[in-house]
Amino acid sequence: MILVQSGVVTGIEGFLVDVEVDIRPGLPGFEIVGLPSKTVRESRERVRSALRNSGFNFPAQKVIVNLAPAHYPKDGALFDLPIALGILAHQGVLPRSVLKNAIFAGELSLSGRLKRISGVLSLAGLAADLNCRFIIPQANAAEAALLRSGHCLLAASLLDLIGLLTGRAEPPPLPRSAQPKAPTPQGVKIKGQAQAKRALEIAAHGRHHIMLIGPPGVGKTFLASAARQLLPPLTHEEVLVVNQIYEAAGLFRDDQPLIFERPFRVPHHSISQAGLVGSKKGRPGEITLAHLGVLLLDEFPEFNQAALQGLREPLDHKQIQISRAEHTITYPADFWLIATANPCPCGYYGSDVRLCTCSSRDLNRYRRKLRGPLLDRFEIFTYLSPLSEQELRLETIPWPQQRTKGKDDNLKKPAPAEEAMSFLYQAQEGLELSVRGFENTLKLAGTIAALEGCARIEARHMAEALQYRFENWLHLLC
Repeated sequence: MILVQSGVVTGIEGFLVDVEVDIRPGLPGFEIVGLPSKTVRESRERVRSALRNSGFNFPAQKVIVNLAPAHYPKDGALFDLPIALGILAHQGVLPRSVLKNAIFAGELSLSGRLKRISGVLSLAGLAADLNCRFIIPQANAAEAALLRSGHCLLAASLLDLIGLLTGRAEPPPLPRSAQPKAPTPQGVKIKGQAQAKRALEIAAHGRHHIMLIGPPGVGKTFLASAARQLLPPLTHEEVLVVNQIYEAAGLFRDDQPLIFERPFRVPHHSISQAGLVGSKKGRPGEITLAHLGVLLLDEFPEFNQAALQGLREPLDHKQIQISRAEHTITYPADFWLIATANPCPCGYYGSDVRLCTCSSRDLNRYRRKLRGPLLDRFEIFTYLSPLSEQELRLETIPWPQQRTKGKDDNLKKPAPAEEAMSFLYQAQEGLELSVRGFENTLKLAGTIAALEGCARIEARHMAEALQYRFENWLHLLC
């Protein structure tokens, strides 16, 4: 029996799979056991043709392949390569020693060429944890360059890999990472809305979740889209995580470059709960695809309420767990949430410019969507009013002009002064803040003080933080 190590991806983590290959006397046959999917079972024909077209003989005996652990479902075409190598080692074409301390993954074409696979970055993490070599197709060179690891070996075909493993050929050098420089933010021109811009800058520095409220056409979506430029560039470690997620979601193509910018996801309000949170089949949802980036929920009250309530756990714990019959998948979900909302279905409730045409029934139904514990997880609420004639005449200045340093990056957490805490205690009683609301206000005041370079949180910082609480907009929302 020959043992070849491979793996599968669970969530965005690599999971070790032992590929056991046994060839014994008997009627010719080829069986794969260990809960293989249809794609894995089809490996029999790909491996058979790839071996013959590469100049090797396929054994005219009983071939049994076991994927262990047997109780864990296996999917994907990446087991083609370890199965083929196990057969060749059993025939003596390869010494068994070259298969030790290594993880093999690759899809074989009928000609024996190695085709691109998904999940390389996750499996590379597994190989690094086990301190072993990682052998993948040449078509995954971009991911290999991003890994910056000397333990990775690339091969264009099965025949080339045999030459590399037996020492008859020299391994090709790993390509250099093509990570581009962070682009200079291109500010957008939007007149007025100084308070909303200020709120977004504070929110970006502390990753405080924010809701922009206002009638149609005041620039809510425009400002929210531009706010992503306030975030700093991704670090190398963050680039790896983001690309792991998008690989797990199957969003990479052969002609699609790797992702080096922070994700910006804008799902439509008709999205299902599975699409937003993630499906039980193991596909990450929009909240995971927005990890380390921005999730913009435009027209927030129009979203399915069941889907929105699914945001509560990831907003608190920065991750989402999806339970399946066999196991639980955990996805990261540390995102900056920006939501926009009209004050009513027609958008003009409380407006001095246009009369609201909503009935009381429409208003009550709409306001019910904006109540509940989910709103308490937003730390900033700000209202955008229609621009005055004077604001329209003003010259526009591009915004934002520079990126922030990001959450907790060189931002000291100032301690609150005694008068600031007294101010907060009084406000807590008057506004009936929840414990979460109390803590969020204190954190928000800390961000405001840190941005101003103050060593302590003063009463004015606490006052500004309190003005962003949704209790101040109850007359419009609830």
